[in-house]
Amino acid sequence: MSEPMVRIDQLSFRYAAGETLALDHVSLAVDKGEFVVLTGPSGCGKSTLALAMGGYLAHQFKGEFEGTVEVADVDTLREPLYQVADVVGLVQQNPEDQFCTLRVDDEVAFGPENRCVEPLMIRQLEQNSLMRAQAQHLEGRLLDSLSGGEKQRVALASMLAGTPQLLILDEPTSSLDPQATQDVLAVLDNLRRERGLTLIVIEHKLDALMRFNPRIVRMAQGHIEQDHSVFQPTVPVVHAPSMAGKVAVALEGVSVTLEDHHALDNVTVDFHSGQLTALMGANGAGKTTLLRVIRGLQPVRRGCVCVLGQDVAKDTVSALAGRVGFMFQNPDHQLLSDTVQGDMAFGLSAQQVTQDALYHQQLLELAGLWELRNRHPFSLSYGQKRRLNLSSLLAQKPQIILVDEPLIGQDPNNAQYVMGVLRAAADEGVCVIAALHAPGMVQRFADRVVFLAQGRIDIDAAPDAAFAALSSSGRKAFAGML
Repeated sequence: MSEPMVRIDQLSFRYAAGETLALDHVSLAVDKGEFVVLTGPSGCGKSTLALAMGGYLAHQFKGEFEGTVEVADVDTLREPLYQVADVVGLVQQNPEDQFCTLRVDDEVAFGPENRCVEPLMIRQLEQNSLMRAQAQHLEGRLLDSLSGGEKQRVALASMLAGTPQLLILDEPTSSLDPQATQDVLAVLDNLRRERGLTLIVIEHKLDALMRFNPRIVRMAQGHIEQDHSVFQPTVPVVHAPSMAGKVAVALEGVSVTLEDHHALDNVTVDFHSGQLTALMGANGAGKTTLLRVIRGLQPVRRGCVCVLGQDVAKDTVSALAGRVGFMFQNPDHQLLSDTVQGDMAFGLSAQQVTQDALYHQQLLELAGLWELRNRHPFSLSYGQKRRLNLSSLLAQKPQIILVDEPLIGQDPNNAQYVMGVLRAAADEGVCVIAALHAPGMVQRFADRVVFLAQGRIDIDAAPDAAFAALSSSGRKAFAGML
C-alpha cells in the first residue's frame, strides 16, 4: 500500500471579503510519488487549495477555515510557515509574487541560505536546480529583465533548490513556450520517478500532460467534482484567414538591447488592420519587447516604428493610449481601481471619454464578471483578472490591440471566449497582435503567425504554412505536435 503524502479532510475556506466558500468541504488524498493534475473552471478554488497545501492560506490570508490539511504529517494550517516550506514547494501562478531578491542566482539560493545550508552545497543546489529548470543561461540576470516564461523557470528552480517532498505548480505552462513546457515537465516526471517527488500540477491545458499518465482531479465551485476523470483531447476548428487591410503598424530595422543582449535584432515587419497576428517563439525570443516597442513603452536603439501613420518616437505614450490598447503579461500590472466596475471605467476617465454603461455591462457579462462587479479586482482569481484586463481594454474601443499571453489562467471555455473576442475585433477592422503559446488556438483563430527566434523574425506566414515550417525544422512542439 502506498504511503500518503497529502491528506485533506473536509477543508472549507471563506475569504474575509468573500460571500461564498472558496473551498467547500474538500477531501483529497495523494500518495507519495504520485502525479496529480488539478483542473477545473477559472475561479473554482484550485489556487486556493494550492495555497492551503503550501501553508500560505492560513498564515497570509484573512478568512475562516475548518477541516485539516497535512503534508508529510505536517499540519499546513497550523504549523509555522517555515516548517511547511521544508516539505512543500509551491510555484505560484504569478512568479513575481514569490520573488524575494533582484537577481536570478540570488533568488535560487535564497531558500537554502535561509536554512543555513553550507555555501558550497548552496552553490551545488543552485546550479543543479537551474539546470533542471533549463535556466542556466539566466544566471546573473536581473529578475525584472526576464520574460514571463523565464521568470516561471526561475521560480521553479528556486523551489527545486529547497528539495521539497511535494512540489505544487500552479499553471506552470501559462508563460512557457511549448518546447520548454515539454522539457520541464519531463524533468519533473523523472524527478518523481527517481526520487519519489510528489507532483501536483494545476493546469487547464491538459494535452501537454497526458503523456505522463497523471491522475486527473476536477474541481467546480469550490469542491471536487471528479477524480480519475477521462481526458478528451481538443480538436481545433481551423479559421479561414481574412484579408488584411491597410498597414496599421510598421517596423523598419528595429533593434533593442537589454542587459547587453539583443532583445530585437534588425526587425522589419508590418501589421495590418482587420488581421489577428499571433506572435510565437521561445521564451526570451523578443515577443514582449516587440509589443512594448509598438506601444511606445520601450525605446529602440536603432530603426523606426510607425503606428497609425505616426512615428512613435515623436508621439507620447498618453497620446497613443486612446488608439492602442495594451494588455500586459502580468494581469496584476493593470488593475487600477478598487472595484471591478471601476476598473472598467478607469482608462476612459483618464482619457476623458464618455462612458457607455450598457456596453460595460455587456462586456462584464460576457466575461463572467458582472456578478463580481463590486468586488476588489485583486480578490479575483488570476483568470478572472485576465478577463477584466481584456474587458477594460475593449471598453476603450482601440484601433490596435496588443495582448501579451491573453490565455493565462483561462479554462478551455474561457480561452475560447478570449480568442473569440480578439477574432471578432479583427473582423471589425482592428489590428490585433497577440503573443501566444497555444498552437491549437493560433490555428483556429489567427490569420498569421510571426515566429521570433533570438530577436529576429524567423517565420512569417499563415498558420498552416508556419506550422509546417516549424515541424520540418524540428520544432514540432511549437506546431502542436507533441
